[in-house]
Amino acid sequence: MSLPQIFQWVVSAHLDDHKSPELVLLKGHLLLEVAIDNAAQQFLAKEKHENLTEFSFHKKLQTLSSLQTQSPANMAKAIEHLHALNRIRNRLAHEFQFAGGEDSLAQWSQAVLSDFSGVKFQRHTFRTKLIHAIGALASVVVNPKSDLSIESAGSNPSFNGTPGGAR
Repeated sequence: MSLPQIFQWVVSAHLDDHKSPELVLLKGHLLLEVAIDNAAQQFLAKEKHENLTEFSFHKKLQTLSSLQTQSPANMAKAIEHLHALNRIRNRLAHEFQFAGGEDSLAQWSQAVLSDFSGVKFQRHTFRTKLIHAIGALASVVVNPKSDLSIESAGSNPSFNGTPGGAR
């Protein structure tokens, strides 16, 4: 099992405990930040990476964008989705009456899953589709040099969400 597959499974398992879409968004945002840190670590010298951990999510995305010449083509699309999710998260954090959040998250999830299918662990509801989208995006970001992140973590038919593909 590859790092992208493992990370997607961990994201799904961790976020499945949370029933509120807002909490899934906040926790998923944190997990994606871990994936961003991991991706940047592959391209940056150790000193620069240590500074990156102190950056805001937005600044980390700018740094990752500047490294795009060294990363696969699908990273540009992943960064677009990360920016969109960050805007939704910022609205949730800063708007007293956060209206339209579920619609925004549903559109974001659909856009991510149309670009990166990932591994589907359960039937889709609004919440599980959001979790699936976060996991699929994380699997691309966590290891941008991986061949599996370039294809899709879902392209491995033996992987059904359990280690080793056990049924």
